[in-house]
Amino acid sequence: MSIKRSLLWCLALLPALGWADETLLSELLTRIRQNSQAQFRYEETRILELAASPWHGQGYMLSGADGSLVKLQLQPARVIMAIAEQRMYYWDPQQNQRHSAALDSAGPAGEQIKAFRSILQGRTDELQTSYDLAAEKQGKQWSLRMTPKPELNADLIPAIEISGDDEDKQRRILIKQADGESTEYRMQKATEAQQQEYSIRGLLREASGE
Repeated sequence: MSIKRSLLWCLALLPALGWADETLLSELLTRIRQNSQAQFRYEETRILELAASPWHGQGYMLSGADGSLVKLQLQPARVIMAIAEQRMYYWDPQQNQRHSAALDSAGPAGEQIKAFRSILQGRTDELQTSYDLAAEKQGKQWSLRMTPKPELNADLIPAIEISGDDEDKQRRILIKQADGESTEYRMQKATEAQQQEYSIRGLLREASGE
């Protein structure tokens, strides 16, 4: 085959490859989007710039189709961090500390939360204003990479990677900050018994002090 014919063959394939990428991206966003409550058991590892060793925690992550998110940390201490509508809540019973603030006032943490909410609610237009999205799939394993757009302030917007399998029993979420700090969540779908133990509504009431 001549070089000219080879180039023409490659050019002919480009639209098809681009269509395949868009199709896979749409498929993954649909998979991640929630139509009902989901609950995962998580293990968290944070690598912090000023810490000599990684920080570890574990607990449950609950999310609703309306965008509500609740992180129930059980180890090393019980703490509730929650987002409902446009507010964030924090409750540490051991330290007797309770906080509530508007989501827009949360800075970088708020940007992370907004990105997650957009993913869970399938609002791709919002994601694509801040991120370049790339989807990959090998066998039963898939991943969605979210890279901040070059023209935006990367100090405020972290890079995010979400990966999982076709059975949706396990997920991994990696959040990388521009300064090198990172947070990794390894999540496994909660059992029916575990799902009966906690609810978004009950944990939100506890976090808000109702």
